[in-house]
Parts: sequence; C-alpha cells; structure tokens
Amino acid sequence: MTELKQQIFVAAHPKFFPEKGFELATRLAKVYEKAVCFLGIPNDKDKDLNLYEPTFKDWEKRCAEKNPDIQVCSWVLDVEDDFTDKMEHTEASMIIFELSDQAPYNKPMNQLNLCRQLRIPYFFVKASQTISFDKVLVPVGMLMEEREKGPFSSSLGRFFQSEILLMPANDYGSRAKQNTEGIKNLLDKFSLKYQFIKAEKDSSKVELEACKRTDELNVGMLMISASRDYGLDDLLFGPKELKVIKKATVPVMVINPRADLYTLCG
Repeated sequence: MTELKQQIFVAAHPKFFPEKGFELATRLAKVYEKAVCFLGIPNDKDKDLNLYEPTFKDWEKRCAEKNPDIQVCSWVLDVEDDFTDKMEHTEASMIIFELSDQAPYNKPMNQLNLCRQLRIPYFFVKASQTISFDKVLVPVGMLMEEREKGPFSSSLGRFFQSEILLMPANDYGSRAKQNTEGIKNLLDKFSLKYQFIKAEKDSSKVELEACKRTDELNVGMLMISASRDYGLDDLLFGPKELKVIKKATVPVMVINPRADLYTLCG
C-alpha cells in the first residue's frame, strides 16, 4: 500500500470486481480530490488469500489507465489486523461495500458488524442501482446524534449541489423536529437546496419508511444512522439498518452514533 492518507476505500474480494462500488468511489474521489483504494479484508477461512494482491494490482493498473485523473491503489489487510485501528491509522475518508450474491459481500450484517466503531460514513451499493447525488433523502429521528446528519448533508449539498430532502419522524414529542431544524439551520448557512418531506412513521420506523419512498420521491441516495446498540430483536431479526440496506433501491450512506460527541442516555 502507498502512504496515501484519507482515501476512499472500496472493499473487494478477488473473485468479484466491485464495478458499481468503484463507480461510486470515483464520483466521490473526483469531487473531494481523494485517492481510491481497493481494500481486501480477508479472514482466516478465506481460501483465496494468494489471489488478493495480484488481482488487486491488475485492477489498480486497469482502473488507473481508464481514470488518469484519479490516483488508484490497493491494500490487503493481514488476517489478524484490527479493522477499526487500520482505518483510523490511514485516516480513511469513507468505505464503500458493493453487495453481491457471492461471499463475503452477500451478507451485509457482516460489514455492519465490522464498521460498528468507525467515525466515518460507509456506503452500501448494489450492482443494479444508479449513482446519483441529485437528491438525498435524510430521515431524522429523535436521538440527539441524528444532528450528525447535518454536516454530511451540508457536504453533499456544497460539493455535489444535492437537494436535501429532510424527513422528520412523526413523533408525539418535538425532538425529531428540533433535530431537523438544527440540520436546516446548517444548510441555510450555505444557502443550500432542501425541502421537507412529511413522514407517517415515528422515530423507530422513519428510516424504513424513507427506504420505501425513495422511488416515489425520485431520490438518488438515502442517508441513515446505525443503531446505538443491538437489542434482542436486532440480534434475532437484524437491526433496522440491515433491513433498510436489503430493501433499498438506491445507495445507502450509514453514519454511526458518536459517543464522543454526545452523552448517550436512554
């Protein structure tokens, strides 16, 4: 691996070229002026360890030739490496996972578990999805850390001229509306485009509702938060972010709660 910092990583396995994941990465890299890096994340059961480096080097060369304005590299983690530590050490900008019907990217729960401690956004995209930043749907719940969607919404608005669709949860209380107002105030500082979308569901279901309405609202991307903690139902049936990712017809951007920014209380 090169000594480049703040790269956009595209997680990959040598048996499956993440074409849509690389497309998303290049769109982000051109705007944010970052390098793209194919990232191998093998485990001790991986039978293709010897294929990673030669395959990735070939991809790296071919993709660099087709995209001369983007720096492309590759990196294969050691089996015993701690994923979170390595991402923090490289100051990773974001990570992209392209889902497929082939292991190890056919079960997104594995990647969700892998990314639980990250401070950076991570994306899930499918081969059938179109990459578009024109409209980004941002459901907003009642938890304080939902305001973290504000800086990312602002970034997409400023760098991609995205229109941000703010969708506050339909709660009895006012915290979701207050969080949405906080995001709105940040967007107003940069005179960014946004509109409000009325939700029918409360904070526990608003992101699933947003997922179902992406086609209706003609959005190109969905931004959601990962769960604070996994309860028994989440462990048995999967957390809400897993359900969103599986059902989504557009790329999904996931943001983790930030315990260092907020006191996470019940």
